[in-house]
Amino acid sequence: MRRLISTILAVPLLLALWSTSAAAAYYDPYTDTNPATTGCAADAITIATRNIASPQALYGTMEVRYSPSCGTNWVRANMLASNPGFTVTKGIIRFSSQPDGHGGWLGYYQNYEYDPAVGSSFGMQVYAPGSTCIQAMSVVRDGSGQLVAFTGTANPYDPWVTFC
Repeated sequence: MRRLISTILAVPLLLALWSTSAAAAYYDPYTDTNPATTGCAADAITIATRNIASPQALYGTMEVRYSPSCGTNWVRANMLASNPGFTVTKGIIRFSSQPDGHGGWLGYYQNYEYDPAVGSSFGMQVYAPGSTCIQAMSVVRDGSGQLVAFTGTANPYDPWVTFC
C-alpha cells in the first residue's frame, strides 16, 4: 500500500516536471553556426554599417548582416588596409526573454570571433528573427593587444551598438 501511495504521488510530480521542461523549450536552429556553411549567407542583406575607427584613422567597417530565410544576424568586418599583425574581434549578443516566433522565448547568447585584420571576415550567426534586438561590435587590436580602433561611441570601453 505504501508503494502504491508513493507511486500515485510521484506521477503528478513527474508530469509537472515534464510539462515545465517542454514549455521551456524554444526554437533556435542556427545560433552559433556558420552563415556560409548553413546557406544563410545566400540571401543576406546588410541592415547596418558602422565605422571601425580610432580618433586618427578609419580602419574598416562593421556590417550587421541579416538572413530573411534563416532569421539570423552576424557581424562582418571589412578592413580597408591589411594589418597582418593586428586582430579584429567581432562580437554579437542576443538578449534573453525575446519571442522566438514559435511560441517560446529565446535565451541569452554571446559570441566573439577573432581573425587577422586583413580583408573581410565574419563571426558566427545568432537566431534573431524579425525585429529581435541584438548588440554588435568590432574592435581592432595591435600585436601587443592594445586597442587601436572600435565601433560604437567615442568611449573605447563601450564598442557595442544596439540594433532592433
